Amino acid sequence: MRHTALLFLLVIISLPSNAQTSKKDSLENLLQLSKQDTSQIKLLNELAYEYWSTDPERMLSYTEKALALSNQLSYKPGQARSQQLIGVYHWQKSEFKEAIIYFTKARQLYRAIHDQRGEAKSIVNLGMVYKQQGNDVLALDKYFQGLELLKDVDDKDTKASILNNIGNIYKNRQENGEAISFFQQALTLWKQINRQQAVAGILSNLSEVYLNQKQYDQALKSSQEALAIFEKLHDTNGEIICHNNQGKIYLKKNSPEIALQKYQTALELNATYQKKNLLASSHNGLGAAYTQLKQYTKAIDHYQQAYQLSSTKNMIQDLQNSCSGLALVYAQTKNYENAFRFLQQYENIKDSLFSQESGNQLTKLRVNYENEKKQIEINLLQKEKELAQSTRNLIGLGMGALLVIALLVLYQQRSNLRKKKELLVKNEELYKAQQALAQAELNNSQLREGQLLEQLEFRNKSLTTHTLNMIQKNSIMEEIRETVSEVLKSAPKNESSSIYSRLMKLVDYSFSLDKDWDDFKMYFEQVHHEFFSKLKESHPELSSGELKLCALVRLNMNLKESATVLGISPESVKTARYRLRKKLELEEETNLTDYLLSY
Repeated sequence: MRHTALLFLLVIISLPSNAQTSKKDSLENLLQLSKQDTSQIKLLNELAYEYWSTDPERMLSYTEKALALSNQLSYKPGQARSQQLIGVYHWQKSEFKEAIIYFTKARQLYRAIHDQRGEAKSIVNLGMVYKQQGNDVLALDKYFQGLELLKDVDDKDTKASILNNIGNIYKNRQENGEAISFFQQALTLWKQINRQQAVAGILSNLSEVYLNQKQYDQALKSSQEALAIFEKLHDTNGEIICHNNQGKIYLKKNSPEIALQKYQTALELNATYQKKNLLASSHNGLGAAYTQLKQYTKAIDHYQQAYQLSSTKNMIQDLQNSCSGLALVYAQTKNYENAFRFLQQYENIKDSLFSQESGNQLTKLRVNYENEKKQIEINLLQKEKELAQSTRNLIGLGMGALLVIALLVLYQQRSNLRKKKELLVKNEELYKAQQALAQAELNNSQLREGQLLEQLEFRNKSLTTHTLNMIQKNSIMEEIRETVSEVLKSAPKNESSSIYSRLMKLVDYSFSLDKDWDDFKMYFEQVHHEFFSKLKESHPELSSGELKLCALVRLNMNLKESATVLGISPESVKTARYRLRKKLELEEETNLTDYLLSY
């Protein structure tokens, strides 16, 4: 399940919290003894934070009291913190419009009192809301703004939280390498300050990455470790997320009965907590589990509940999962009109989430962030270089003065020795200058090599992502086409037959579109330069369809994957490969893949 809610609140306050009952009791006792001053405001806000993941209504009660007293005393830091916590309350209720209003007020108050740490946290809070609404680009922009504000602030906790949130964006977009990179940076900082709740959050996030990579046992182990920590800390939010994640893992392991138990446990924990996006995730999971068990009525009921929740609360990722599940269930129950309707909604949402413009903007934001980091490093190195140069100059002046005195005393007796020493110094300076020039050339060469490797890695990721999207879309379309075809063959003709025929034509038309192939070809040629032109030059008789097959073989796709991309059967792919070998005039002992790798 793709949830970034887990570590959200780690960026809203400065003091760490283990959410222990003893700490709550201690704060309650201090509150009873406190006077109506700024210290009482701080206690009220800190108590509110302790209850955010276990009792949101109590959290709101404490925060409103803190805000009222802050207004009475005109205490702006208390006003800012209270506005921020009220935003958290609305965020966890999926009331995004209200959350944005309060987070924006908090940001303005923090800016007015020149509190960079507080302003950065409010900006990141806004990023979390935009992320949950499905706007990855705007969310990532807020995260990098937060990092920029904190670059000169010693706040490892908040920086780690932001890095974790950035990792979540890349995790949800299936860019696992980028996700792991940011998660590891965050984990390093949290280990340095011994934040157990945050460590549990990273374990949960890494579990999702392992799930994306189909390492199911590793994903389950990581999620179980996270759940044990959350249960010890009485963190309801974290427990719900872990049970949802484990439900998905068991679905992937073809154990729907255990998955049902996990999702039901999550719903029970959420009965009073009422976190809308977590409820939607649980219902989507139950829909998938009942689909595996072929209990389609129950599956549709849970998918519809998730659909209603995510539609009213504008939760794009959950809405996409609901549409995908409903399309599949309706196709399996031969309700093709609804199947096609929800499939179209799924495709529209997917296009909005993974558009080329969105991907380019994310890349641009990441590059800007990396450039800013490098510029900071360059400035630090420049200062160190200037300090070292000043030190060398002082030492040189001192030694020069001593040398002049010595030369004045011994000028007559050792004039020849002085000349030799001067020549030796010049030669040594020349040698050092040559060494510095050679080192600079080596550094430039390594930098160019690193840039080329980064470009190649990015293009490979783009090609892989686009290919996987093609396979996923064509797989769903092929399953609908096969199901409709069976209905047309076995069922008697009636007034609905025309609908089935029109649906079959729409599916066939989808396979005939060249847009997916053109996009694939663009990404492919960025990685494998001039592959098609060289191959066509050597074998001008190859058709466009055979060139497509050559590209898929070059990517080492198996028969089933190639069949899904081309929209034909695996047997047809096997026949096409046999004919391709004949056209390429390959000997029996020559491997087709090895041959195409040479281009």
